[in-house]
Amino acid sequence: MDKNISTLLREIKTQQDWTEVRLAAELGTTQPTVNRILNGQDDCKISTFKAICALHQTCFARVAEPTAT
Repeated sequence: MDKNISTLLREIKTQQDWTEVRLAAELGTTQPTVNRILNGQDDCKISTFKAICALHQTCFARVAEPTAT
């Protein structure tokens, strides 16, 4: 199933328990941009799109790593 950019961003926010300000800092953008994307306005710079995708992959790769026994 394909996810839109606002879904990816919301998953990061929930998984990391980050504020919009923290998300913006991690992505190299502004809090209003993060808020706009979270509220369904998916139009953003390609650099922001790529940053969200990379951060999502990083956050959820850690979740999927197997635990040592």
